[in-house]
Amino acid sequence: MASTMGKIIKELRKKSGFTQEELAERLGVTYQAVSKWESGTGMPDISQIVPLASIFKVTTDVLFGVADTIEEDEVWETVKLADRMKEYGNIKTYLAAYDLLLDTLKKYPGNLFVMINCMQHGIALALPENGWLYAKERAKEIASETIRQANFVIANSKHIPSILFARQILIHLYCSQGKFDLAINECDFPIRTDLTACSNHAIIKEYMKDYKRAAESLCTDIDYMLQGFENNIARLGKAYYNDGKYADAIAVYERFFEIMRVIFKDELPLSYHDFDSGDCYLLLAEAYLAAGDTAKAMDAVEKSVMYYIDLCNAYEEEKISPRGNIKSPIVRETELVTWVTKDTIKRKLLDKLSEKGIQSLANEARFAELVEIVNDQK
Repeated sequence: MASTMGKIIKELRKKSGFTQEELAERLGVTYQAVSKWESGTGMPDISQIVPLASIFKVTTDVLFGVADTIEEDEVWETVKLADRMKEYGNIKTYLAAYDLLLDTLKKYPGNLFVMINCMQHGIALALPENGWLYAKERAKEIASETIRQANFVIANSKHIPSILFARQILIHLYCSQGKFDLAINECDFPIRTDLTACSNHAIIKEYMKDYKRAAESLCTDIDYMLQGFENNIARLGKAYYNDGKYADAIAVYERFFEIMRVIFKDELPLSYHDFDSGDCYLLLAEAYLAAGDTAKAMDAVEKSVMYYIDLCNAYEEEKISPRGNIKSPIVRETELVTWVTKDTIKRKLLDKLSEKGIQSLANEARFAELVEIVNDQK
């Protein structure tokens, strides 16, 4: 067995382009240990099997000589199939997609691509604050599996974004379980917001004098920063709101929109924090309601809905970009372009108008008109 595994490790190492020293460094062992494995005079510890499979992108069966090398096409097709299975608003389809990914991960336990996708689905299904996506009956089981996967990624991946993503998942899951000491242990994130892949790619493109692609990378980087900014604004406003400081919550949201108007002018609202992740306009409406200003609350709800109605009316195509045609040079070249069908927007707008926090407006004539406008969309 040692001889067979040694030959396989040697073949896979050379195929992957690693020296013995490089493979040893990735595994946290000495190069002498790798040499012994390949010569058949020793075998990897059982704890090294899955990391080895992950590095070589094969199944553990391959290392034991009982299967052929992994077919990456199968993994990609499975992930794409899982994505196609999901239907917005239907929790069963999301659970089916998660289970498909989980089965694939059992087949290929070292495949970090499948594992990251599993974690993305797991965090969505395991947290109560995710609304209809919360898989109440399976949440505990899914959370436990997702925590295991996140810890595996942290221990075995050399891909920094994946490690940071895994740590953020652990923070959310540990906090949802009241394990705040464990969550605090995962908070060692980089504090320099300019240290990102997009910013570094822009540096390279500037040296290459490829200024068009440098602009694309920088706009994407700024786009990410604005997403983080809006997310923090939403959370800050919620913190003030939950603390009973409604005037401060209103000021936070209104000043945020002032800032965004400077960047995007008439293109507002260029909303990142919307739909499934929460809408700053609806949060503003809730704050105005708490402060007793129904008219301004209704104004905020109208702004939230009518942007999408106007956008849908401006496009003849069935699929549109929810962010419209961005003209601001600050994010004009961004790579973060998504597309969604008009039918999906209609369903999401109806969900938006059903939010519990604004139901005190349901008897307002303007609110009823909004509902009618959304229902009339084709």
